[in-house]
Amino acid sequence: MSGHIEKEAIAKSFSRAADQYDEYARIQHVLAHELLKLCPSQDKKNVLDLGCGTGYCLPELQKIYPQADITGGDLAPGMLQHAKSHYPQFNYEISDAENLPFENESFDLIFSSLAVQWCDDFSIVLSEAWRCLKPGGHLVLSNLAVGTLQELKQAWLEVDHNQHVNEFTLGDDLLMNISDSDFVESEVKINTHIDYHPDVRSLTDSLKRIGAHNITQGRAKGLTSPGIIKQFKLAMEKHRTEKGLPASYAVLTCVLQKN
Repeated sequence: MSGHIEKEAIAKSFSRAADQYDEYARIQHVLAHELLKLCPSQDKKNVLDLGCGTGYCLPELQKIYPQADITGGDLAPGMLQHAKSHYPQFNYEISDAENLPFENESFDLIFSSLAVQWCDDFSIVLSEAWRCLKPGGHLVLSNLAVGTLQELKQAWLEVDHNQHVNEFTLGDDLLMNISDSDFVESEVKINTHIDYHPDVRSLTDSLKRIGAHNITQGRAKGLTSPGIIKQFKLAMEKHRTEKGLPASYAVLTCVLQKN
């Protein structure tokens, strides 16, 4: 992500959202299933879901790799507590993607769906994944790029110059990070997915309820006045389509192998 990330704030935000996350994480679940389809068919013995959140993908990974020992890693203790209470059969570890708490060559597969955008440096994420993968292991990952929530960003720019929306990294920079890494690229692409909402409150609530509101350092702080909110809603209405108010997600997906 572009801009300094306050990881303690991230952990607290997502921990608070744990119990309601799956109810509101519609687009996150859709994109997770798209990423699961890219998992290699070869048998894997040790699998890490990095940024596992509520554990939503853990049983899906077990279906793909029924013999695997699966670990859920997440920065937010509250998320891991939620996951463990629902899926006690898996292993769990508090995990920072930029400083993984695992030994070298621990996993055959690292899966990560829409989690590492909360990191400062994607290149460090890649190097840590490389370190923790066994030779021949795979990294199956999705990340958000510039263009994500562009409708909200544009609407807020019509109202004031405060930072209301998280800053994401340029897609070209993410691709360069991958190119500069030691991984062999099996599949790398950036696509835009659009999630539609009936009104502004539904859209903004969906972000707040999953803990994904603005947590970049330098964000606007304090309460926003009713007048400003009204202006923002009017600006958002300019983006309305027949399907509703759009929220765009520019998603990098990649399947990388350590040779």
